[in-house]
Amino acid sequence: MSQKNLEKQLKKWREDRARKGPAQAPADRRTLRVNGQDVIVIKRGRSKLNSVQ
Repeated sequence: MSQKNLEKQLKKWREDRARKGPAQAPADRRTLRVNGQDVIVIKRGRSKLNSVQ
């Protein structure tokens, strides 16, 4: 591949990537506001919950 072709592909990839916006947070994490502070809540799977007890 030529240098120009690679630069063109990279430019297109960057433009496409910029259009998508930020990635969403995983479903097992969410931020809540508690007493004026932001708190991250992490949901654990059932298999992990059972092994902790």
